[in-house]
Amino acid sequence: MSAQKTYNIRCPQCGHQQKVELYDSINVTQQPELKTALFENRLNCVLCGSCESAFRIDKPLLYHDPGRNILIHWMPDTAVSREEILDEFDKSMEELRAVLPEDVEPPRVRLVFTRTELVELIFVIEAGMEERVVEYIKYTIHMQNQGRVPPKTKQLLLNVQDSTADELLFAVQNAETFELEEVLRYPRTAYRSMREMYRKDPDELSELFPGPYISARSALMAENPVDEE
Repeated sequence: MSAQKTYNIRCPQCGHQQKVELYDSINVTQQPELKTALFENRLNCVLCGSCESAFRIDKPLLYHDPGRNILIHWMPDTAVSREEILDEFDKSMEELRAVLPEDVEPPRVRLVFTRTELVELIFVIEAGMEERVVEYIKYTIHMQNQGRVPPKTKQLLLNVQDSTADELLFAVQNAETFELEEVLRYPRTAYRSMREMYRKDPDELSELFPGPYISARSALMAENPVDEE
């Protein structure tokens, strides 16, 4: 079932504090309206009781769709570093394995850090696509077009809904302003060939994108860290 909890929230506009019910987890098989609210940017939104400003609370959220066997943990990295989040995630999975019977496999839990990543990943999984292959395509596009889509300032988002039988459409988003700047096209036949190679030998992509968080941009940033001035 979906789970809610009461939080004391301060309005970012006027500073008014109020108690509100926010979702810690949603089960979209049982409550599909919560999936719609997530996609329409209405989930965990608050209306200030004083100035009537509306704002969204980005907090940890477990997205569960048992009907499609999808389990994704959204952990916004606004308060702590991604390294700390990954450490905590690994500890929680170890604790889960410890309490499960030896013959029971723990569920596969994917990890994302932004709402955009969460929505994109849901579309990718529902379309039956291999997320590691999708991220490898992004990795290749970044590497081959570093002047046009440098990973430091641009990120690629797969537009599953508008992609066609012949082409995958990747939106180029400014990582700072979040504006969509252009669309890049990638042949779906190349995706299919890459998917078959991955299914036969998954080790290479698993090494490139290990763990629960799979991101071409993060992998490239880790390979080529930029020193802060």
